[in-house]
Amino acid sequence: MQESQRTSRLVELKDYNINGHGNDFLEVTQWSNGEGFDVHLSRGHQWMSMTWEELTALHAALGDWIERDDICPHIVTTDEGTSYCKLAQQTADLLARLQ
Repeated sequence: MQESQRTSRLVELKDYNINGHGNDFLEVTQWSNGEGFDVHLSRGHQWMSMTWEELTALHAALGDWIERDDICPHIVTTDEGTSYCKLAQQTADLLARLQ
């Protein structure tokens, strides 16, 4: 039998989700081989596993949706006039720390 330790991070959804309850969370656990991660969304006890390449494909599939204020309610416009999704940026920052 082989044992390994895996890096895991957890965020409470109340800070990110309009409908989030105080005890809803999202947990991301990196695979021990480093090739991907597991996601556990407590709401509905949902699980998903993805490779880093699949995450890249997901970002490609989402395209500009994550930057459109008619789709994403978390759009922020900077003083310079550029817009970005605050939630998407927080997600990207979290995933970057996991790599």
